[in-house]
Amino acid sequence: MPASSFPRSLALPVSRRRLTQALALLSLPALALSTARPARAALPQGSHAAMVAFDGLYIPALFLTGAAPKSEEGPARAGAAMQRLQQAWPQQRLALQALAPSARPWREALAAVDRHLARATAEVGERRWEASHETLERVRETLFEARRSLGIDYALDDFTAFHGAMEAIANRSAVPPAQREALERDYARARALWRRIERLELDPARWGLSPTRQAQLRQGLADEDRALARLSRALAAGAPEAELLQAGAALKGPFVKAYTAFGWPAGETPALAG
Repeated sequence: MPASSFPRSLALPVSRRRLTQALALLSLPALALSTARPARAALPQGSHAAMVAFDGLYIPALFLTGAAPKSEEGPARAGAAMQRLQQAWPQQRLALQALAPSARPWREALAAVDRHLARATAEVGERRWEASHETLERVRETLFEARRSLGIDYALDDFTAFHGAMEAIANRSAVPPAQREALERDYARARALWRRIERLELDPARWGLSPTRQAQLRQGLADEDRALARLSRALAAGAPEAELLQAGAALKGPFVKAYTAFGWPAGETPALAG
């Protein structure tokens, strides 16, 4: 997807004091904000397609296990997505292993994914939806850490990095006065990570994005940008706690919409370019 089709950053109104704080935070070395990437590693041909294909099956299972208790059809959909992922895993594992077969961190990461998927499958069978969702989250985190340690540059890892920063805001249950500056720092970190996502150029053919899912991705990105701007305005205005919590919680939905656009619906197996 051309970069020009992505929503650009909105103006972020902040007070002079907060602007000074934010600029100071954003001027820190990248490592301090956990936004740095190691040097890019050269990968065998087909590596990107292997990662995209795995996430195409993994993301629906991750999302649907989290949503399973929320609807009557949720458990059946989650079970089907988990079965689809587990059945495809042996072949997907071979393709992923070829990325860095001699690298111990990568071998260990795939072994950990073996364990996580087996555990999540058992938890789904027991209808332990929250537990299975959390176990599947570990799959994403495990592969994220392994790729970053090896210098493997993969765009969905930028989404994972933002996810952690976003949830540190969205999952707050209170923002007493003593924690407002901490929330401002978390916002600055999340915004820096979001700008990295905004700069991504995502070719629909390489990511297997159908026109429908391209539209979903664009809408999710635009909505997340607006949600971040809303939180910025609330912080700048010294908004009451309830408004800050509401603005923070509103970051989650648009992110989920954007991220799940990379998941392949049941019966869909796109031909990936590159």
